Amino acid sequence: MSTSDAYRRFRRRLLVTMTMLALLATAVVAWQLHSSARDREQAIRRQTQHYALAIEAQVLSTVQLSDIALLGFANAIKVAPYTPKTIDSLLSSRGASFGSSFWITFLDPQGFAIASSRDIAVKGISYADRDYFQAQLTPGDKLFVGGPSRGRISNSRLFFLSRRVENAKGEFLGVIVAPIDASRLAKTFEHSRVSDDVTITLFHTNGHIIARAPLFEQTFNRDIRESNVFRAFGKAPIDTIETVSPIDRQSRIASYRKLPDLPLIVTVGSSNVGLALVSQKQFLVAGVAIFLILTLIVFAIIYALRTFAAAEEREQRYRTLYATSAETEKKLTYSEQRLRLIADNLPIVIAYIDRDEHYTFKNRRFAEIYGSGDNLQQVLSPALYAETSPYLERAFAGETVCFERSTQRNGEPCCDAITYVPDRDESGKVIGLFVMAEDISERKKHEESSKLATLMYENACEGMMVTDAEGRILSVNPAFSQISGYSSEEVVGHLAYELTSSHQDIKFYSRMRQTITHTGYWEGEIWHQHKNGDHYLVSLRFNTVFDSKGNVLRHVALFTDITKKKATEEAIWKQANFDALSGLPNRRMFNDRLRQEIKKAARDKLPMALIFIDLDGFKAVNDNLGHDFGDILLKQVAERLLTCVRNTDTVARLGGDEFTVILSELKESGDVVRIVQEILHSLARPFQLRHEVAHISGSIGISLFPEDGDEAEQLIKNADQAMYVAKQQGRNRFNYFAPFMQEASQMRIELANELRNALKNKELRLLFQPIRNLATDKIDMAEALIRWEHPQRGLLKPAEFIGVAENTGVIASIGEWVFQEAAALAASFGNGFKVCVNKSAWQFRHEAVGVEHWLELLHEQALSPHSMVIEVTEGLLLEANREVVQRVQSLRDANLQISLDDFGHGYSSLNFLKRFQIDFLKLDTSFSDNQLLCEAIVSMAHKLGIKVIAEKIETPGQLEILMAAGCDFGQGFLFGAPISAEKLHRLLITQ
Repeated sequence: MSTSDAYRRFRRRLLVTMTMLALLATAVVAWQLHSSARDREQAIRRQTQHYALAIEAQVLSTVQLSDIALLGFANAIKVAPYTPKTIDSLLSSRGASFGSSFWITFLDPQGFAIASSRDIAVKGISYADRDYFQAQLTPGDKLFVGGPSRGRISNSRLFFLSRRVENAKGEFLGVIVAPIDASRLAKTFEHSRVSDDVTITLFHTNGHIIARAPLFEQTFNRDIRESNVFRAFGKAPIDTIETVSPIDRQSRIASYRKLPDLPLIVTVGSSNVGLALVSQKQFLVAGVAIFLILTLIVFAIIYALRTFAAAEEREQRYRTLYATSAETEKKLTYSEQRLRLIADNLPIVIAYIDRDEHYTFKNRRFAEIYGSGDNLQQVLSPALYAETSPYLERAFAGETVCFERSTQRNGEPCCDAITYVPDRDESGKVIGLFVMAEDISERKKHEESSKLATLMYENACEGMMVTDAEGRILSVNPAFSQISGYSSEEVVGHLAYELTSSHQDIKFYSRMRQTITHTGYWEGEIWHQHKNGDHYLVSLRFNTVFDSKGNVLRHVALFTDITKKKATEEAIWKQANFDALSGLPNRRMFNDRLRQEIKKAARDKLPMALIFIDLDGFKAVNDNLGHDFGDILLKQVAERLLTCVRNTDTVARLGGDEFTVILSELKESGDVVRIVQEILHSLARPFQLRHEVAHISGSIGISLFPEDGDEAEQLIKNADQAMYVAKQQGRNRFNYFAPFMQEASQMRIELANELRNALKNKELRLLFQPIRNLATDKIDMAEALIRWEHPQRGLLKPAEFIGVAENTGVIASIGEWVFQEAAALAASFGNGFKVCVNKSAWQFRHEAVGVEHWLELLHEQALSPHSMVIEVTEGLLLEANREVVQRVQSLRDANLQISLDDFGHGYSSLNFLKRFQIDFLKLDTSFSDNQLLCEAIVSMAHKLGIKVIAEKIETPGQLEILMAAGCDFGQGFLFGAPISAEKLHRLLITQ
């Protein structure tokens, strides 16, 4: 098909002309179709309007006939005597003249039927509820037309006309009603239909159908207020519309008319299906005609175009043949110029050499590198020519030869890549060579650099991975395989994220990808999964390589397995911050967390509590069962403490048997008490230590933030002081910090400092309380009691400073002084007199008893060891650890006598009475009111060879019971208060 401009112009003009003809023919046919359809529709509209006018006349005739009958009977009733009999006879005499279209019934003023023109049993029936009766209760002379309904007696399909009946005086006599049979109207409508597609309908203005043809039975009294005809009636009393019938869903042209002065509308509908069928036929004929016209036009266009193209093609062929020779010559010239241009602009040397080694073609690059030589020997040095000759011979022999040649250029070493390609004639004989030479010096350098990079890549100890822009692995080094367990073949082509583990969530990887996208770099730690399923932590560094346009080309990842390093660091961190035995935070971690919680509580304005816990009885477990059992006990204590607190709280072990709990974000003050009580109950439960059972308790001190301090050191100090008070109050309890505790602590510190100077300043005194032999009533012994003559506070009893002395270690010096002083004074009391000296339990626990030194003192005073009685407490012997046993035994070995103080005050044990060979047993006064118990204790002691001293006797009654029980000695205010050595000496002289 021709594509010349002349052909295109001819085709365009031809198409425009034919298109205009086709459009004109289509417009004429369309106008004819439209006119035909419009005329047909107008004819149907006029037909339905005539029908509606005729039906209106029929219905109006029926209504008027009935109304005339109503008026006639109403006037007759007015002039006739108004009695039921008269009205009945009046109506029955004329009933036959109405035919079957309607009849007449008279209703009295109360709505009861009196008489009817038809033989129907209506007398006495009330119609007071009917609309035609209700409408006439109001004075007036109007005809009322009611809606469709069924007769109450006849059950016929009716609609009613009624008028008010009054006498000459205007008095209401009743209502005369004319029921009209709607079925008769429907039959009339049926006879009036000229075709099956015509419908005739009479309906009331209330929207209910009175009569319809066809389908009268189904449509009587049907509500059509939603129909288009009823809606149109509201706008105009007479009109013709196109609508779809709500009865049979058929499309019709309907004409309606409202009867004058009556609430009745007549509608006649004629189907427009015929119009549609006619229109379809006309459209079909018109379509065929248009198709034929368009087909003829298309064939005409094709024929005209082909004819024009054939003529133009013949002319073009002649022109082409004429121009071919000139064009060919021009193309050859142009091709040679382009080849020359390409060759001159190539970055490599292009030349042609004949068999005589002369250059017949050289590009610009040849002249730049080798100069203007015309043959090979002029271009190359003798050495290079000798090196090149073998390759040249092979090329002239018909072989394509490629080789590299090193040379010097501009005083610098360089390397050329030479290629010889044989050029053959038609017989296959080599007539010359195409020569290509390229300076590859830079490439050689890059290759050397690449080899070095490859060597580093292959031998690096870090894992390396190269991916494309989408994260798909392109290459990995051997270190990668060694770390991950995957070979190169197993991972190349896979996405890099497949190597990761589930330790990090998707948000982590999303942030990582965003960072790489925005910065091209990411560095951090990430968990990977080994081929064997193990998870290992790597230090990963991602770098992005971009192309010349700034687009992502590659991602390079370097990573190192730091799992062991992290484990070591974590172990070091745990050792520095956690207790190795219990696994709880140690003092360092505790102090750090406490400061953090203080800052958080200050920021959120929420209270916080610090709990200081010291275990009661732990030392006894450690000493009796050994340190292994003590360690097990500490672990179980830590576990129980963790179960008593919330997940947000911190439990720490400061050392030894001291624990702390940080209660943060307290919302209710009662939480502290609840948790502390739970801790006390938990610690009070027995501890199962392998095959042994241990019982301990806890003393707890509580300080609150910010009430008791706003710094960590202050809170710790105050909680410790509160714990100290809890221990003093009997242990297994808790105490809140109070300011007086700080004052008491300060007082104890001052008292300890003053106590250290008390010995130097000779402020300590010894008093003696006599101990009487109850059998002889003589003073055989005395207990040495220490007093402190304080310069400001006066005379202080032991209970006021001994505890401070034990806590500060001054008790050792005081105990030594007491023994020396007591021994020196005992010498003045005479031989056979015994002095009892109290020995602090602290001395037995923390230092060896200086028995040898004591024996030297007694020897200097010429006293027998039996002159001194060492008093120890029952609680000390209950500890029964190795050190205590050895130190008590050393007293027995030195022939010093031992007195057991406060017997029965604690958990008394009969075993240690025999084990430690006790000489004297001091009976606690709590038994003095029970003679039988006292007798049992005294009898037991006597059988063990132990003498009993009843202490703190204050009344004759107590003395009587104790003497009856058989006590050997008595001591108390009944016999005398503590006195000085001088007074005791005088007392001994006078007895």
